[in-house]
Amino acid sequence: MQVIVLGASRAGLTLVRRLISAGHDVVLVDPNAEDIANNKKISVITVSGVIIDIDVLREAGIEAADAVCALSESENQNLMASQIARDIFNVRHVITRIFDVHGLHIFDSAGFVTISSPEITVDAFMHELEDRELESQMDFSSHHVMGESVRFTMLQADIEVIGCKIREVEDTDARHVFGVIRNDRMILALPNMKIEKGDKLILASL
Repeated sequence: MQVIVLGASRAGLTLVRRLISAGHDVVLVDPNAEDIANNKKISVITVSGVIIDIDVLREAGIEAADAVCALSESENQNLMASQIARDIFNVRHVITRIFDVHGLHIFDSAGFVTISSPEITVDAFMHELEDRELESQMDFSSHHVMGESVRFTMLQADIEVIGCKIREVEDTDARHVFGVIRNDRMILALPNMKIEKGDKLILASL
């Protein structure tokens, strides 16, 4: 996939690295794109220029791009560049980084695929806190069962196991699926139970 990343912010550079590692063709656009890429030792095609300059975008190959990701530190420029990519160059997949949480629904209703940095950060913190609280409530610790010490741990179900039956799931650390947290309720794991998106698996190990 041909992807143009607009903005050499921390998020932009992290995305560039990820995309390159995944085998995609990437172009980085930023007023200081070449210098930043060299300093960070990132081997990527660069175009130095303002991300809302149509000539700069053409030089970056936007007319053949499969996706444009606007991740500069300027929300206004991200939105303007995204609109140019979508409305002038008909890029089919345009993703925009924004910072104004209160205006998120406005941008979404305008047809932009928007990623809110504050929202994602807060979501990550909330998930971590909720998981810790749930672990505390469930008392995931060592217990003695028939003379053996059993350790219970909880893991988020990976996308690879969603749709699999409990009996099909194997754990490399010799742990067995004891139960499933689904919709904030714990249910005992049965061999033919299918794992659903959002499930958390309770694993038991000796």
